[in-house]
Order: sequence, then C-alpha cells, then structure tokens
Amino acid sequence: MNKIDELKQIIKNSKFYTEIKHSLHNHEFKRIRCLALGSPIESSNSRYQYALLLLLIELLNIKEISIYDPIFNEKDKELLRNFKIEETYPYPKDENTLFYMPHLPLKIMEQIINTEKPVYFIGNDIVSHTDRLSKQKLNELYPSMSILLHLLNDSTNNDGFTKVIKRRKQYKEPEINYDYNSVYFKDIEIKRYLNNFNKTDPWGTSFSDLAFHKLKI
Repeated sequence: MNKIDELKQIIKNSKFYTEIKHSLHNHEFKRIRCLALGSPIESSNSRYQYALLLLLIELLNIKEISIYDPIFNEKDKELLRNFKIEETYPYPKDENTLFYMPHLPLKIMEQIINTEKPVYFIGNDIVSHTDRLSKQKLNELYPSMSILLHLLNDSTNNDGFTKVIKRRKQYKEPEINYDYNSVYFKDIEIKRYLNNFNKTDPWGTSFSDLAFHKLKI
C-alpha cells in the first residue's frame, strides 16, 4: 500500500468521512472540479486533501475530473497524470459539477464565485472563513461573499443542511445595501463537517472549516 492509499484509509475510517457521505447522499454529479489543491508532493495537508479527492471520485463514481493549481511542480503533475490538469475548462458550468476547493483564500473564492458560478462546492465554511471581517468591510472587498453570508440565517432545513450565522453582538454595524442583481444565486445552504476540527487528528489542519455548500439559482 502506498502513502496516498494509507491516507485514504485513515480518512475512510473516520467520522469525518461518514459526515461527508451523508451530506452527499441523494446528490448525483457528472464531474468534479478540484481547485487550489496545493502541492501533494511538498505538503502533508495537500496529500490528505488529494486522498479525500480520490475518495470523492470513488464515492460518486465520477469519470470527468479536472484539477488546477498554479503551484503544481513537475512531480505533482506526474502524480496527477491520470487527471486533466486544467489550462482551459471545457466542461459545462452547471449543477452537475461538484467543486472541491480546500483552503481557498477569500480573494480567490470571490473570483471563483463570480466567474465560475459553482452551484455545489466543498470548501471553507463561508461563515468561519469571513468572520474576521466586519460586514461592511466584507461587502467592500468581497461583495459576492458578503451576499452569500447575508443570505444565511439560523434556521435548520429538513434536508439536513444547516443555515448558521455568528457575529459579534456588541457592535452595531451600519446598514448595507446588497446588490442582489450582481449575483447568480438566490440563496445558500451549508452542511458543516463537525468532525474535522481537531488538530490532533491525523490530518491536522488539512480540512479545517470544511463544509458542503449548495447555492440555489
């Protein structure tokens, strides 16, 4: 068994992976688009993230996979040789695509939301990912992410997704006029993976704040 197979087995035996399977139950995808994987050759976190990608491919029986990260070196490309390493993206941008985007910076996530228009993605929980910014600052820097956050509330849906929002209560922020006409989505639901935040887990911080997002269009 090679190293990646060992990491796959560690993840597969975890409660974290059980949560992932539950969140994707009854969803069918034709393709996975993996962005910002990092370098599996150089980074332990990226190796775990790559192992999870392989498990998602097996779980969903996906035949069309594309991967992109400008950081890939020649050894990474050799490791990933069985997949399409993106230069252009020829597939349809539709809800048959599951985006897998572990640990994206906010600036890049905003860009992907605006240009690639994902409907489903596994990536950083947008609540935790944006919590360091005030609502006003978030709206100034990342307006689409700001609208996504605003659409969340604290209710629980019947489909198992959790709408959550946490904000500091002492400071009253100014009223913000959200430009809903600038975005392609009408609502968002998230399913947080609660069993991936313990830094003592074998994968450490590889999956910190990971969540499954569903954007309603």
